[in-house]
Amino acid sequence: MRSETAVLMLIRSQAPVADRTPAGKLGEMNLRFLLIIALFLPAAIPAAADERVASLLGEDIMRGQLARDGRGVAQQFAALIWPRIARHYVDNHGLNATAAELAELQAYDDAFEKKDRAQRKRKLAELDQRLTSNELSPEQRAHSEDFRNTLQRLEQHDAEADALPKPDSAGHAATYAPWIEMWKMNKALYEQYGGVVALTEFGPDPRGARAALFADYEKQGWLNFYDEPLREQFFAMLAEKPRIVVRPGEVDFTPYWKKPIPSSYYSD
Repeated sequence: MRSETAVLMLIRSQAPVADRTPAGKLGEMNLRFLLIIALFLPAAIPAAADERVASLLGEDIMRGQLARDGRGVAQQFAALIWPRIARHYVDNHGLNATAAELAELQAYDDAFEKKDRAQRKRKLAELDQRLTSNELSPEQRAHSEDFRNTLQRLEQHDAEADALPKPDSAGHAATYAPWIEMWKMNKALYEQYGGVVALTEFGPDPRGARAALFADYEKQGWLNFYDEPLREQFFAMLAEKPRIVVRPGEVDFTPYWKKPIPSSYYSD
């Protein structure tokens, strides 16, 4: 018997872009993978926080800017500097999202949403019919009811989303541009530096290329360290092997909206 969570995971595993393409769902993504991240500094910084640990693109980074959230200091440092480096790289390599690219992704989003809703509607009708049978085992009935409840909740979510004001062109751009620029940047980084590529839920991630980019920024004098232990921890973290590695011959940075929409992602 599968829980609602397991059913949702099944749906997502069969269509990894399903929960990411609609504009409403894109807004719910974990923002640490987007290019534009707001940086919040604590209101009160203790004396030790005034120590300069690094500088990036001419701007000093103080110890007090590193969050104290349980992560290692190298992870905190990476989270702080990566959005700035990514923005700098995108702007200086002409990788900004274009109007045509924004329109292309929105068109895919609209087509996917229409097809997704139609698939779920058919599956819900199928489950309603199946549950009228007296031949289902307790396990089969529980699974079907759980699946039906999940689809009913998604249907309610759709209705609530439809009742909200539709985003204007600026809203669409704010939603889609980071995704477009992230894919373009990842592809450009891999083509420039190569290196190991990790497989993540968001697609291929050029870990080796990004590590090389950090090293290149240090070589160019755009990234400077004044805390040697921090530097050592940072580059040691970048050198760690990803949990899942994409084979060199299988690396593909084609974004999902340039691929056909899956015909169906529901199991029988």
